Amino acid sequence: MSSPDEWLALVRWRNALLAGAGVVAGAWWSAGRLTAPVLMTVVAAFALTAVANATNDIADVDIDRVAHPERPLPSGAITPQQATRLAIAASTVAVALTAMVAWWLGALTVGVVASMWTYTAHLKRQGIPGNVAVAVLASLPFLYGAAAVADVRKGALLVVVAAPLHFAREVAKDVEDAPADAATRRTVPVSFGVGTARATVAGGVAAYTVAVTLLATAYPLFALLLVPTIFLAVLAVFRLYTGRDGATRLLKAAMVVAIAALVIGRH
Repeated sequence: MSSPDEWLALVRWRNALLAGAGVVAGAWWSAGRLTAPVLMTVVAAFALTAVANATNDIADVDIDRVAHPERPLPSGAITPQQATRLAIAASTVAVALTAMVAWWLGALTVGVVASMWTYTAHLKRQGIPGNVAVAVLASLPFLYGAAAVADVRKGALLVVVAAPLHFAREVAKDVEDAPADAATRRTVPVSFGVGTARATVAGGVAAYTVAVTLLATAYPLFALLLVPTIFLAVLAVFRLYTGRDGATRLLKAAMVVAIAALVIGRH
């Protein structure tokens, strides 16, 4: 019988908490309040994270036997059939909760869920298109939080700022996983080489830096609080170029700091 720890590992509970924090931060920065719809949307974000990671691991079970044999599916702790049932249940929960917040948010969630399953079946192996899809999906918690307090415009702005940083992290992860991906995926490092992948990560960080700079004209305090995230992202690029580990962890740390900046920097 699978243990709770194995199920938590399957859904990447830390990533789920980060997605929920993104919803809270988006709502707080947009309107300065947390409401029942925000909490419902947080639970929906947890569910969507479960969908994303369960479907990802189902698709990657053969690759993970080499790259991540300790994960629940390749280790045999959870079967692909069990993971599929979890993904279906979590998809249903996410759509139902967001539809109760706003009909259009429920409709968006249907599209998000469809994108996650499509990513698993098709986009995941296509390199940059898959990276872009994940970057947008990973940035949506900010939009969801803002939508829960009826301020979609600010949420959309946060997605535009956050997406390049998420994109950089996705490509950096592909660099780490390139040996295991070589036979099945057309990622940037597999198709074009590690040098091109490093340059792509640097380009994502540069785009994020430009977005933060432009943000300073309207939200100077928030942009100032984001400066440490730029430092962490640049340090990640440096580690990537020098062949050292830790780039993806630094980029994830930058995301955590960015969420804290949202909470502190509300104008």
